[in-house]
Amino acid sequence: MTPKELYDWAVESDCENYDIKIRAFIDGWGDITSDIEELGIVKKETPITEKPGKKTIYLLADNFFRFWYRFVPVNASAIDSGRIAKTYPHAVKQYFPDYMGLIFEKMCQDYLLYYANDLPIELSEIGQWWGTDPQKKKQIQIDIVGTPVEGNDYIIGSCKYRNEKIGLDELELIREYAAVFGKGTNYHYYIFSKGGFTDGLLQAQERGEVQLLTLADIFE
Repeated sequence: MTPKELYDWAVESDCENYDIKIRAFIDGWGDITSDIEELGIVKKETPITEKPGKKTIYLLADNFFRFWYRFVPVNASAIDSGRIAKTYPHAVKQYFPDYMGLIFEKMCQDYLLYYANDLPIELSEIGQWWGTDPQKKKQIQIDIVGTPVEGNDYIIGSCKYRNEKIGLDELELIREYAAVFGKGTNYHYYIFSKGGFTDGLLQAQERGEVQLLTLADIFE
């Protein structure tokens, strides 16, 4: 498998959620995987708090490649014919929030790790976690898990790059996910949203149940 074939396979096999990961068949890819990893095109990732193993996955790490292989080949005819401006709303714009998902997650993680003040814990590491909900028998993913330097308090977060407001259902969801994660005895919840929050979720913040942040908060 050449690097070009690998990129094409990653895009084609991930139609419904482009940034769900490239599975790590390391033995089968051999030197090709090592080469493109060294170039910074892909990166290896393991759920935070866990050791490398069966859950290890590969991500397209270079955002230029992610954008190119997500949008350019499928729209080559429109680009060549000069029609991309007309087709942009349907061909690119409506899928852009999905493309921005991983980028926004990284922005939120970096904000908490390097810039946020008055965090409820002293962070050791921050990353994603994914695994299986044994009760519902389905895969889940937590956008942000912040581990403590000491103790059993963890930060659990969700990142939503959408125009619509995020509501109480998202808080309930990450509470469920925290229970599946199960590493801590106490969790501090953070939700990042491009489009803001509903009144119900804002009231939950006033009660101290969650910390809510927008793009403006990140860039203050």
